[in-house]
Amino acid sequence: MAQFVCDCRSAMETDRKIIIAVDDSETSAYAFTWALHNLFKKSDKVIVLTAAPFVTLDFPSTDIASDYGVTAVQSPRDAAAAEKNVNEGAKDLIAKYVQLCAQSEITCEGEVVKGEAASWIVDEAERLNAQLVVMGSHAYGVLKRALVGSKSDFVLHNATCSVAIVRHSEDALEVHDPLASSGGVRKIVIAVDESKESVYAFQWAIENFCKEDDNVVIYHVHHSVLTPVSTLATALNDSEKLVEKYMEYAAKETKIKCEGMVVTGQTEVKVCEGLTNLHADAVIIGTRDRGTLARTFLGSVSDYLAHNSPCPLIVAKVPKESSIAKQKTDGHAHSP
Repeated sequence: MAQFVCDCRSAMETDRKIIIAVDDSETSAYAFTWALHNLFKKSDKVIVLTAAPFVTLDFPSTDIASDYGVTAVQSPRDAAAAEKNVNEGAKDLIAKYVQLCAQSEITCEGEVVKGEAASWIVDEAERLNAQLVVMGSHAYGVLKRALVGSKSDFVLHNATCSVAIVRHSEDALEVHDPLASSGGVRKIVIAVDESKESVYAFQWAIENFCKEDDNVVIYHVHHSVLTPVSTLATALNDSEKLVEKYMEYAAKETKIKCEGMVVTGQTEVKVCEGLTNLHADAVIIGTRDRGTLARTFLGSVSDYLAHNSPCPLIVAKVPKESSIAKQKTDGHAHSP
């Protein structure tokens, strides 16, 4: 197992730009409320973005049209009125969330775009050089995702910045509601391995999300199926040592209380089981860049958690060199 090597470059993000995508659903309202109480800081600049759907005559029913992010009308005569209602509704929605940020002294602005939301979110995150995108996710089944797609999937796979996905699953909320811990002691799980992406995600979580009164669990899954029986004890010991390295870094660099857990099994399944059993309030993981084919055959822990995590998921992505350069340029541009 590779050694834990902590990058000397800080993952601390200051003067962050955070895009939060909203619509008029209960899922979106829940995601915004969670972010407002758990993620946003007074030094952040929050951009609330919504996509107003196009008005069309091309869909056979309003239900089908809504699945594809458009509004269906029965005749051209209705189109102008429908377009006006859609645009005014989007502006009212944005105004409501901007006001909620203002009440919490969070700098915020709103943006209404037209068309398909997911591609707009990715494009705006890149244009604005955002450090984080936040969005809610409906608890769709596999068939529903296959038929109409998943906005959170698209953003997770295509955004160059970190992504927070807040699922709204009634089953999970009946077991534990992360909002109940807002403003108090939170249980935060950081899922780790020995990769540089995991190290970055750990640093990001410690420096940008975790608070001193949180209970942080550094969680590692050991793959027993890949380990010969003769070396299993040694491999488990290596896993424990890896977690200890993360804990030592946290103890040395922060005042955040951490405990370690090593379990054995299939990574994504064991992480989800751990989140449920621990009544976790959030989970942070890193991610490796993979193409669609690799995700199809190898699977992806971040993909699995995006669809199954019982608590909000933050996928902390290592910044691209181009993003780092742009941040520096933007910083110089705003210097007096």
